[in-house]
Amino acid sequence: MVVPSDLARPRPGVVVQGDKFTAGLSTIFVCPVSSDLRAGVLLRPLIEVAPETGLRLRSQIMTDKLVALRRDRIRRVIGRIDAETSEQLDRALLLVLGLAQ
Repeated sequence: MVVPSDLARPRPGVVVQGDKFTAGLSTIFVCPVSSDLRAGVLLRPLIEVAPETGLRLRSQIMTDKLVALRRDRIRRVIGRIDAETSEQLDRALLLVLGLAQ
């Protein structure tokens, strides 16, 4: 998914909100994605380049920058993450939100 950012250019993001909670809400929770890789940051799962992801560069999901965006600020779907990346994302979000240790 491509979303606007504070950097004045659109950036990819991963929707982290359950499908049954999106209907009727004006905002959607999204984790931005960055190709500026940070070593040793466990809270940023990697996304590998693949046709399914829609990404051109190896990237990280920035769970530490979780944001609620207005629905009209989200542009389009560019791809999907695989099951393994989704599991890593789930674990990272649990840590970021203080729901796991």
